[in-house]
Amino acid sequence: MNDGSKIKTLFIVAGANGSGKTTFALNLAKSKKLDFINADEIAKEYDPNDIQRYKISAGKEFFQRVAKKLSESNSFILETTLSGKYLKKVIEKAKKRGFFISLIYLYLDGSLENILRVKNRVLAGGHNVPEIDIIRRYKRSKKLFLTLYRDLVDEWSLFYNGDDKFELIANNEMIIDEIVYNNFLKDIE
Repeated sequence: MNDGSKIKTLFIVAGANGSGKTTFALNLAKSKKLDFINADEIAKEYDPNDIQRYKISAGKEFFQRVAKKLSESNSFILETTLSGKYLKKVIEKAKKRGFFISLIYLYLDGSLENILRVKNRVLAGGHNVPEIDIIRRYKRSKKLFLTLYRDLVDEWSLFYNGDDKFELIANNEMIIDEIVYNNFLKDIE
């Protein structure tokens, strides 16, 4: 994986809610000394006790911060569920500005595991996501990763996080664990 130190890089850390994106992205940001943009973290700046209330404002601010980082031409990290197609335009703009795009996709065995992780996060004082949103985003996110986004980026990596170990399963160069990779592909519609 490109480390972002020699080439300006946009790292996209993606996956359904509860997959471990923020943990992964914060570790990556710390190790590479990069800025990290996440709509939920922005919403916490408005009110850490009610991020749902500021979801729309945080979403707008997210795009403003991404645009600013792209104009500064420095490597940075953004986090997304990858459950919509809006990021396609961000990737296109980043490429026009000479960014190398690295997509890191994290996943769990199924949406039920994601739901349980989010419930545990809430018990620990974190933010909630409605179960119906988690289920919808889980399926859509995986599908868009496979059918759209991995073909738009310069490199991609697929990590299984079922054991909280961020196990690399595949990347744009090879499949490392074929059995686990085939399990990932199973429920794609």
